[in-house]
Amino acid sequence: MSDISERKQAHLDLCLEPNSQGSGNLFSEYKLPYRALPEINLADVSTETELFKKRLSQPLIIASMTGGVAHAQTINTNLAIAAEACGVAMGVGSQRIALEKDEARETFELVRKHAPTAVIFANMGAIQLNYGRTVDDYRRVVDMIGADALYLHINPLQEAIQPGGDTNYAGLLDKIADVVAKVGVPVFAKEVGHGLDVVTAKALIERGVKGVDCAGTSGTSWAWVEAKRAGDSAFESWFKEYGLRSNTLLEQYRELPQDIYKVVSGGVRTPIEAVKARALGANFYSFAQPFLAPALEGPEAVAAFIRHFQRGIAITLFTAGCKNWEAAAQLPLQKK
Repeated sequence: MSDISERKQAHLDLCLEPNSQGSGNLFSEYKLPYRALPEINLADVSTETELFKKRLSQPLIIASMTGGVAHAQTINTNLAIAAEACGVAMGVGSQRIALEKDEARETFELVRKHAPTAVIFANMGAIQLNYGRTVDDYRRVVDMIGADALYLHINPLQEAIQPGGDTNYAGLLDKIADVVAKVGVPVFAKEVGHGLDVVTAKALIERGVKGVDCAGTSGTSWAWVEAKRAGDSAFESWFKEYGLRSNTLLEQYRELPQDIYKVVSGGVRTPIEAVKARALGANFYSFAQPFLAPALEGPEAVAAFIRHFQRGIAITLFTAGCKNWEAAAQLPLQKK
């Protein structure tokens, strides 16, 4: 197994450990309205939305996870089958390994094979633009899976702690602008669990990015994962939840243009949290770690999880007196 494959396998193993997760309890300072007489029929409540002119059964993007390692074929196959069956969007893990190892391509290419109509996001680190990758490489990862859009992930803290990480973040904005202009699909930007701050979000939007994924703290801590790999117990403690929480970021994202897609990730674990995020302005919710165990089990387990979560969204909307996801943006939140 190559160094990058060994690292990705270690990432999967560590993400299944409970200690990889932040403190959670996202949006705990907010309360949704509860209506004892909602005056609507639960059967009429809709969780549907639209992305890139495709209908989604719920505003879920299965977050980027893996590719190119032993378990990746199983995980991506099961996720893709379930995404297609349930009508949700899906992102793949970083495709850099598929540009370096031909045998890794299949673990990504199979996603579109099993999800021919789903919304699929390609994914590669923006930092690679400072390490020899070109716009053509980003086009290649999009074409590899017939992607509807591209996620550029931005992860300075993870790279700084990762042994041998790529840490030259100087001068990236103009290179990102070049990718956005030439890659041929909408580009979303995301952090990986320590928060995409509003200053950076605004700078990326000025350069043409169409969506921002806050990926705040409280979910999987990639700082903890890399510190654990490096055997640095001090860094595990110091940096585990260093960064910005998603609720803080969503409040700040209200300053962003209305036509920019806003994705909430980083600790979303319940339908109630997802609806609170909608009331704060999020268009979509996304998570990865809760899918890992079902994805290792089979597509039926993944689909059951997706449908259960959707049912939870519908019940949350219903008991708030809200008929659909779009209207939930107007729900009045109260601070406890």
